[in-house]
Amino acid sequence: MIRHSIALSLALTAIPIMTYAATPAQTVIKQSEKASGFINFYYQNKSGELFLEAQKLNQPFLMITSLPHGVGSNDIGLDRGQLGETRMVQFERQGPFILLKQLNTFYRASSDNPAEQLAVKEAFAESVLWRGKVLDGKTPLVSVNDLVLNDLHGVGQRFADTKQGHYSLDTSRSVIMEEGIKSFEKNADVDVLLTFTSNKEGEQVRQVTPDGKFVSVRMRYSFVALPEEGYQPREYQPMSGYLSGEYYDYSAAIDSPLSKRYLLRHRLEKVTPGIAPSEVIKPITYYLDPGVPEPIRTALLDGARWWEEAFTEAGFIDGFKVEMLPEDADPQDIRYNMIQWVHRATRGWSYGASIKDPRTGEIIKGHVTLGSLRVKQDHLIARGLTAGWEDREAASDASMALALARIRQLSAHEIGHTIGLDHNFAASTNDNASVMDYPHPNATLNGDKIDISAPYAEGIGAWDKFTIAYGYGNEANMEELVRQARTQGLRYIGEADSRSPSASHAYASLWDTGASAAAELTRLEQVRRTAIEQFNAQVLLQEQPLGELSDAFVPIYLLTRYQIDAAAKWIGGSDYSYQQQGSAERWHYLSPKLQHAALSSLLEVISAQSLSVPQEVTEMLVPKAGNYRKTRESFDSGIGVLTDPIGMAEVLSRQIANRLLAPERLNRVNQGYMDDSEQLSVVSLVDKLLAKTVYQDLQRGQLLAVQMRVNTVVMDELLASYHNEKTSPEVKAQLLARLHYVEKQLKRRSNRASNYQAAHFDWLLQGLAQGIESKEYRFITKPLKMPPGSPI
Repeated sequence: MIRHSIALSLALTAIPIMTYAATPAQTVIKQSEKASGFINFYYQNKSGELFLEAQKLNQPFLMITSLPHGVGSNDIGLDRGQLGETRMVQFERQGPFILLKQLNTFYRASSDNPAEQLAVKEAFAESVLWRGKVLDGKTPLVSVNDLVLNDLHGVGQRFADTKQGHYSLDTSRSVIMEEGIKSFEKNADVDVLLTFTSNKEGEQVRQVTPDGKFVSVRMRYSFVALPEEGYQPREYQPMSGYLSGEYYDYSAAIDSPLSKRYLLRHRLEKVTPGIAPSEVIKPITYYLDPGVPEPIRTALLDGARWWEEAFTEAGFIDGFKVEMLPEDADPQDIRYNMIQWVHRATRGWSYGASIKDPRTGEIIKGHVTLGSLRVKQDHLIARGLTAGWEDREAASDASMALALARIRQLSAHEIGHTIGLDHNFAASTNDNASVMDYPHPNATLNGDKIDISAPYAEGIGAWDKFTIAYGYGNEANMEELVRQARTQGLRYIGEADSRSPSASHAYASLWDTGASAAAELTRLEQVRRTAIEQFNAQVLLQEQPLGELSDAFVPIYLLTRYQIDAAAKWIGGSDYSYQQQGSAERWHYLSPKLQHAALSSLLEVISAQSLSVPQEVTEMLVPKAGNYRKTRESFDSGIGVLTDPIGMAEVLSRQIANRLLAPERLNRVNQGYMDDSEQLSVVSLVDKLLAKTVYQDLQRGQLLAVQMRVNTVVMDELLASYHNEKTSPEVKAQLLARLHYVEKQLKRRSNRASNYQAAHFDWLLQGLAQGIESKEYRFITKPLKMPPGSPI
């Protein structure tokens, strides 16, 4: 024992003079640039390796992917500034490894019983997003290259979903960007450049990249601290007009719903709590992208500031503000609510997105994406409407005023989403009560002159003021606010009841206007005919060749396309509202008078007179010049490069017939008629449509050609509805009976017609016999495409 102790003593004595190599962690720290803050990062410039200091273990935080730089294609939908999924995650240590685990926030137990909470946690899966091995050393460092050089945003899947082919991440062409590694008190960011490769480039990818086989995208990973305690979630009520979050609460009582929904909204607190107006502790502040040029910049600021009025009326003094983004600020920074100006190769949608706390619905960052080319489409429509003005300077000023009026409304609309509001597609039929509808430019006739002096409503509406007071105001007032909204006659209908052209609600449509869809269609058709007759080359911009006139004609010829959808919704249309349980509210079909009025207005716009184009206008629409080519904004043509007026009639008549004969609409018409014989019936609808088209006496010249094409379209749509799997058996029976009746009428008309006209009727008759037997048969095997309209 003595000898052992001596040896141990000698060994201990020798320790101070021995030299040890630095641990791997110490080496990394010494050789790296450090970003300190919410998460400490160490970046080795020589190796391109990024290390994370794994100190915050078992502490939930948020992780968000976003795109500081976009792909530039509306069709693909990977825009500059786009926010990805918000994930609640945490780092966990398992032996030598660090795991990044995404927590399951949808299934919960809200009780205070830990065992009850654990039972739910253990019942549902979580997701391990990444595993890394900790380096030896006192500081727990772990390389995160394989975490961040990863397509967590879903870029590759987006390419596949938009039919651009198979693109896979190529890590050999992907890097971590040193200047994009940042860490602050409550958030940290890492930017990476990811390159996706494919053996075959996608059509839309090729349009926006130098080499379509290699697509490099800048992606950001943001790690964000959870919001501070104190936010009070607010229960979702359908009549509120808000977007909502949802979770399942397994601690809910037996007589309480399992599903719990809450409003999405910002945190906004008064200095002096209560109903009385008060200054706020911290206003909701939005920042405008400095890349927006004038005069659009001023218009966007004006529209965004409309919301100040709503918050002031709700009792929040200086509760909402809009400012220019500071020069040194990053628009992707989690601390800035952004209004961003985004360029794409083609015009497309604008939208409002947000980063939210998945536990409560608290909005942490609002991010508005405004497509820059939309304003040009509004300007194009305005130029078409003012082509007949003699005062060209006034026409130019009016066109610019319309475009800027729309951009103000668009700014307010998209910000509305980022402060929590849902669409209200019934507002346009309710005295334009909300900016959360999709508005159509208002054009009226003053004699034979088209007036666009008041194209859009200015400011937010009564519905918008209600929603802000409901979602942000005193919770004790919520029921009273709903009662007041009903008393005011405010109408709210959201996405699911509106967006489809065959949706059932009669008063909820996109891009429509007016309390009466039928009357507005008739009125707007008069504006359309005037605009068509007055159309001329003054529509063109100074540098455009005459061949571009045909594209400028598209939105004028199709001016009524959305009002057609709105009028069609009156047929078999219903009316109802979102009410709390126990109310006396019931749904009902529209009255027979209203449905017949809508049908009459639709039959007028499917007439040959409505669908035809004056010869002098047609001849003006010369083919594209030189290296100019048709785009998807152009009308299809069945006569080569020449403008096809009969093709235009085919496109618009198909929309009308398709809406009238939509299976779900016919099913509703039939059920409404079974309950009330005064209602419109399927037989009556079909007979009136045929009387206006197939049974009409044939004209001469272009009107004859339009009639024949429309007849063919109507027969095609009748057969399509007859064979559609959504068409009810009862309606199929009615359609089959009418189709057999049409056969008799075609034979009769063929016997009375000239040889040229008889050939048309005989062809329809022959095709009808084949079409009844075969669901694959079509009179027009490749219909001409309708050019895109949305968004306007």
